[in-house]
Amino acid sequence: MESPFKVDIVKGKVALITGGGSGIGFEITKEFGKHGASVAIMGRRKSVLDSAVLSLRSLGIQAIGFQGDVRNQEDATRVVDATFEHFGRIDILVNAAAGNFLVPAEDLSPNGFKTVMDIDTVGTFRMCHEALKLNCSNT
Repeated sequence: MESPFKVDIVKGKVALITGGGSGIGFEITKEFGKHGASVAIMGRRKSVLDSAVLSLRSLGIQAIGFQGDVRNQEDATRVVDATFEHFGRIDILVNAAAGNFLVPAEDLSPNGFKTVMDIDTVGTFRMCHEALKLNCSNT
């Protein structure tokens, strides 16, 4: 399927994608790269990140992977800082990291619910907060 976007619509931009090593996050990462962006992906599993980066690079996409968990403040800070250090900027942040448990609502434990909220809500805030601090201080 051909993209409806200009081939170079994000040329020269840098995108940081959490959860960018697999699933929907990887597909988003690949599309940013195919449209000219350099990409940094963040994920918890090093083997998944390494495989995703190799796949992206094989497509001619400038890519780097950083292991980390959006639930961890130190990881969020480190990955945002490392992305900036590597590429010199961050223009786009996509919060694709997600937690889910495929069970009926009545079977979701309080701990499971907390995990989902920590990744999907708190993790999203944490990554935005770090990226905004960086971008506001470097403009």
